[in-house]
This record gives sequence, structure tokens and C-alpha cells, in this order.
Amino acid sequence: MQALRFIFHFAFSARGLAVRGLALLGLVVIGLAAPSRAAPPDRSVAGPVAAEARQKALTELFAKLRRAPDAQTAAQIRGFIVRLWGHSGSATGDLLMARAESLMKGAKGPEAAALLDRIVALYPDWTLGWRRRAQSAVLQGDSEGAMLDLDHALGVESRDFMAMRELASLMRALGRNVPALELLRRALEIDPQNDPLRREAEQLEQQIEGNRI
Repeated sequence: MQALRFIFHFAFSARGLAVRGLALLGLVVIGLAAPSRAAPPDRSVAGPVAAEARQKALTELFAKLRRAPDAQTAAQIRGFIVRLWGHSGSATGDLLMARAESLMKGAKGPEAAALLDRIVALYPDWTLGWRRRAQSAVLQGDSEGAMLDLDHALGVESRDFMAMRELASLMRALGRNVPALELLRRALEIDPQNDPLRREAEQLEQQIEGNRI
């Protein structure tokens, strides 16, 4: 309800009149992000329809993110995208992920890893599952496994700027600065108003150039 009040306030504010379409799209995001009480998506008749609607909303959001006029608008659009990514489309999947995240926070690495294995098996097209499993792998010291999972996440969703940034960070830690920079540049093409991301890319570029001198 609080999110709805915010979106309606934004839609009818002086600034919001110029981007009312974004606010209305936010209402769609709230509806699509709400988990279904049905079985996992592949067992539900409505699954393909819901998945198609989510992809359509994501495509529109990414287009708006690329054209965002300022960092504030971009941050709001980015939040809508992350919100959609945060849900599997199934109450079961969301519950499993909440449990896995709780285990990770409780430093129960093996249990979290086992549950995340189950999540990616049940929901192979859910990019968050692969990103969380990558984070779990990092916590257990398996950087190579994490990189493979992040690469898989990008195979599922080629526009996943979060996976790009996480993969770039792992590559930098291993001294693979050039491919890391390429990933950051790809993320910037998708999210050009992301100032922290831009600074990170610029710093890495300077580091690479400095090493060549």
C-alpha cells in the first residue's frame, strides 16, 4: 500500500506529469512482482502468460532506463527492474529464496548452497537464483564457481547489469582487468545514468592505461 501511495503521488506531482507512463508502469511491476500462490511456473497454466508479461515490462523498463534523463529517474527505474528480478513468479520459489538468503546471512554456507542448487534446478530461468548461488560460492571461497554462475545468469538475462558488475568484481580480483572493463562498459550501455558504475569503469580504465605505460 505504501508503494502504491508513492507511485500515485509521483504520477500527479509536477515532475511526475512528464513521466506518468513510468509511474503507471510501476503499478504493473507491483502486480507482476507479487508471487503467485500456485505451483512453480512450469506447472501452472498461467505461467507462460505471466512470464511473457514480465518480459514485456522488463523490455519497456530497460528502454526507459537507457533514456533516463537523470540519475534520480534512473534509480527509480532500476528499482522497478530489481523488484521484478527479485521474484520467481511462484510463492514456492520466493519462499525457498527467502530461506536460502536467511541461511547465507546466518553463515550456514553448505545448507544455503544446497538450497540454491535446488532453486536453480526448479527455476533455471530465474536470474536471481544464479546470482545468489554465485554469492554463496564466493562466501565459500569458490570464485571460479561463482564466475560460472554469473556467466549463466547473463545467459538467462543478457541485460542483468548486477551480474555484470559482480562478475567484473571477481575478474578484477583475479587480475582480469580488461574483460572486467568490458563488462562494466556493457552495464553502462544499459544503465548510462549510474554514476557509481561510471566511476568504477573510469578508475579501472585509468588503471589499465597506467599499467601499459
